[in-house]
Amino acid sequence: MRRKRRGLATSLLALSLTLTACTSGGGKEAGSAFGSLDREDKGTLKVGYFNEEAFYMQYGNAFQAMFPNVELEVVSTEEAMSADDPVAAMESFIEEQQPDAVLLTEEQYAELAKDGKLYDLDAAVKQDKFDLDSFLPSVIDLLKARGGGKLYGLSPSFSSQALYYNKDLFDKYGVPYPTDGMSWEEVLQLAARFPAKKGSDNVSLDKVGADDALYGLSLPMQTRDSFELIREIGEAKGLLYADGEAKTVSFDTPEWKAVVQSVVDGYKSGSISTVSSQGGGGQGGLMIRGMGGGKSTFSFGPATMRFMSGQAAMTVDGPMLMNMMGIGGVKIATATATKAAGSSGGAVKAPGQDVNWDLVTIPTDPSQEGATGSMSLDTIFAINASSENLPAAWEFLKYANGEQLAKTSSKSSPALSARTAYKNEADGKNIDAFYNEKINEQALLQEDSLPAGFAQSFGNMAAGQIDQAVKGTQTVDEALKAIQSQGQDLLTKALADEAAE
Repeated sequence: MRRKRRGLATSLLALSLTLTACTSGGGKEAGSAFGSLDREDKGTLKVGYFNEEAFYMQYGNAFQAMFPNVELEVVSTEEAMSADDPVAAMESFIEEQQPDAVLLTEEQYAELAKDGKLYDLDAAVKQDKFDLDSFLPSVIDLLKARGGGKLYGLSPSFSSQALYYNKDLFDKYGVPYPTDGMSWEEVLQLAARFPAKKGSDNVSLDKVGADDALYGLSLPMQTRDSFELIREIGEAKGLLYADGEAKTVSFDTPEWKAVVQSVVDGYKSGSISTVSSQGGGGQGGLMIRGMGGGKSTFSFGPATMRFMSGQAAMTVDGPMLMNMMGIGGVKIATATATKAAGSSGGAVKAPGQDVNWDLVTIPTDPSQEGATGSMSLDTIFAINASSENLPAAWEFLKYANGEQLAKTSSKSSPALSARTAYKNEADGKNIDAFYNEKINEQALLQEDSLPAGFAQSFGNMAAGQIDQAVKGTQTVDEALKAIQSQGQDLLTKALADEAAE
């Protein structure tokens, strides 16, 4: 199954920070010997990367100094990474180019590991006593979960979500600050304690903050529709909306109704911001320039700018928001001129720099013992199962995921380091809030069981029904029944289409 993660903004940033490549068929056994590579040894190493210049800047120059007699070849993966189906495009790239070292997105990693095209790293880890205990446990757990129980790659960084809160707004209205380990019910109750006042969701970016809107909870930057928050809360509670193996949709239930009702009530009252009628994008965009020199763009709208404009008490989002508000190494530019801010385009002062904010852990559910489905990996290094240059490839993986690079990157990179000893310097903010110890394996299993494209089509359909409930043109019960019926039709069709391929 091929799917797209919800963390679009994070994926776009990570794209320019990471390696990408893989291999053709015939995985090798974990017990195969890797051998060793000394500084003076000669060899070759072929690496797939988005951009050759960026590769040498980020990795190649230092690795070449460590092993001066290893001849490096860099092959661009830009076309594969920009394809409509990056997994299929990467498979074709592998067949044609046969790189040795590989860094993949999470989707590519899972698919290629399943197909036996990545090298099981267990023997290499044991051979060199590579210290996996220095990594955040949930990063290793997620790599193994995506690898069918085996470790086929290493990730130097990860992305997850946390609950941001505006300390000044909490102080102003006498509401107690949120704390680590809160449930979604508790967070929504906090949001409802603020005197909500709705603002327009369809204004230009330079007008955001000009009204007197106030929300208890603002949606994440990359939110596409009104269903995403409902899905996230449901997953935190261990709820499944569809099961590809059982071929059933299960949404018209008391448990899902409680989640939908609480969110719809929040949308109606204004305690939760709603998504722009333009689909979350609104007017304007950001140009994200990562360390690797790549360039990617994503759009966002007023509904997702409320926290940065000081008009929302809380929001759930990833590290990108922290970087945008002045912490980290990302350069930000508006895609449209903002005359009101006195800008003629190009680099501008990051919005939100004047907000007095901090972080706590993302809401979880007591029944899930703190497990979260918010973690994602977009920089997974692996070795081609068909590589004939295993010692050089393994030395490269050790360097890219090693202690020294993690130490250096913690002072310059906006990414979250998977090595817990080298967390980002965050100007006193609670960076630990991103470092969740447990992954929600149940949510992962649901995603992996669903046919390609179903999650998105289901979300689009469900969002339409939720919007009608918010407008009052149908009840929550009617929305649940419609989502159940139409969702089952979508799943049945998607499974039939997949079987026909």
